[in-house]
Amino acid sequence: MSIEFRVPDFNRKYWQDLPENPLIGYEQARWAIGDPQLLTPDDFDGQWHIFFHGYLGHETRLAFFHQISTDGVHWTEKNRWDDWTVGQCYLFCDGGRWILYYTCDLRSHPELMERYNCATIIRAKTTRDFITWSEETDLILPESGYEREGRLVEARNPCVIALPDGRCRMYYSAGTVWLDDTDYEEPKYIFCAESNDPLGPFVKRPDPILMPDAALPHRNYGCGAIKVYGYGKGYLAFYNPVYLDGNGRSRSEIRMLASEDGIIWTEAPCNPVATPTEGWRKAIVYQLDVVTWQDALWMYFNARDEWYNGIERIGCCRLSLNGAPGLTKLREAFR
Repeated sequence: MSIEFRVPDFNRKYWQDLPENPLIGYEQARWAIGDPQLLTPDDFDGQWHIFFHGYLGHETRLAFFHQISTDGVHWTEKNRWDDWTVGQCYLFCDGGRWILYYTCDLRSHPELMERYNCATIIRAKTTRDFITWSEETDLILPESGYEREGRLVEARNPCVIALPDGRCRMYYSAGTVWLDDTDYEEPKYIFCAESNDPLGPFVKRPDPILMPDAALPHRNYGCGAIKVYGYGKGYLAFYNPVYLDGNGRSRSEIRMLASEDGIIWTEAPCNPVATPTEGWRKAIVYQLDVVTWQDALWMYFNARDEWYNGIERIGCCRLSLNGAPGLTKLREAFR
């Protein structure tokens, strides 16, 4: 595939970790917060906003958080919903309303697991103020053979972009692999589905657009999840493939992909972008959001310091653009 735009060099050596890292977290074993979604001061009301979910010591004890900031670094809790089943999420602006696409974790409601015959599905809620929300709408269920692979049957990790023809495309993960050393699952495949309306119905492409590959050391076990952005005449994406390292340890890192059409993806030559290192991100680096602000890219991501009894927290690294183009969240038709 020939890419009609120059893929930028976003290698990890150019990203600077914020000295305050980790920015958000709770110091209790097996407490995991992650999959941050960011609004910059240009997006809503002149403040920074971050939304993320948390598993609070148990896979069925789930909370959803909204925090605000004046600088993108120091955060204050604005709201928290303990009665929602909101997991990994994505925010999309549709005119005057915001759409929260999210992984709905059914495991705390056995009657829903029985009804849907799976552990998670993808739903949406809408809001205009991030205080009052609509009722949920079901969008994606795991149905195909690929989608239903694994010990837990899940559809999860939505990301939605506007297409040039006015339709919407949702990227999502489904199928699972089990991480023995952490005792939980991670996504195996990445799929996409398209719709004329951002609230569906979405028509799925039948086959995954990304699959694990035993020949790729960084993706030899699973594909994790993906976030897609506009860049020049094409698309860039960041994803966190899941792999087993040379010692058989579960790992994940953030890597970049490039595409002309958003369907066929090529690994960027600058990879990797963010890897496990030490301290709060010793074991695994997971999902992310990237925003362009004040001539820089800000990448927020969650990472784990250990395996079974690890803690997952959210931190940030920043890349100076030096006047070069940033990334675009595709909330409007991409042309």
